[in-house]
Amino acid sequence: MPPKDKKEKPKEKPAGWSFDIVEGLVILLFILAIVGSLIPAIFRLFTSGDLTFFGYRISGIYDFFKNNIQFFKTLGFVIAGAAAIGTFTLTKKADAVWRAEKAKLFPEDMKDPSSDTEVAKSKLQERWEKVVANSESTNSSDWRLAIIEADIMLDELLEKLQLPGDTMGEKLKAVEKSDFNTIDNAWEAHKFRNMIAHEGQNFMVNQREIRRIISLYETVFKEFAII
Repeated sequence: MPPKDKKEKPKEKPAGWSFDIVEGLVILLFILAIVGSLIPAIFRLFTSGDLTFFGYRISGIYDFFKNNIQFFKTLGFVIAGAAAIGTFTLTKKADAVWRAEKAKLFPEDMKDPSSDTEVAKSKLQERWEKVVANSESTNSSDWRLAIIEADIMLDELLEKLQLPGDTMGEKLKAVEKSDFNTIDNAWEAHKFRNMIAHEGQNFMVNQREIRRIISLYETVFKEFAII
């Protein structure tokens, strides 16, 4: 037969004070009632003139503050204003120190290279749009300007590629075709520009041919992503 379970002994309350919620509220109300009854008595004691501290009447201190309440209000406003100004000044100084330290770590003159690239590309795009606009003009002089400006942009591209040579012809001859897929277009467009420059108004052009030459320049510029 299994042994019968013994009845568990009731757990003893831990030593020390322990209250439930109701008891705690009753004690709190009792304490508040005592404090509430003592405050008026303490106030009367301080203002009666019977209480002294090292020979000084405590009521005199109370009367002093009571009679000069306006002065202390003004003084409080002045102190609060001075604290606000001081806080603002210290914040500005701390901000200046932080900016100075940041400038040492991240100088403003060190610009993001990608940002410079975007700006340069935007300017080239504006120049190219002007070239296209001139090629679409009804004035033949604008057509010639479009070709000349496009060739200037081509020369600048060759300079950036750091090709050897003093003239555009020499730079184009130095190109490796595997590195410059549109080299034939660049040659044809540049030769057309030379004919315009050398023969001037004697070289007869039509808008259809101008547009074709401009499209050759465009293929070169798009290969190198400058427009």
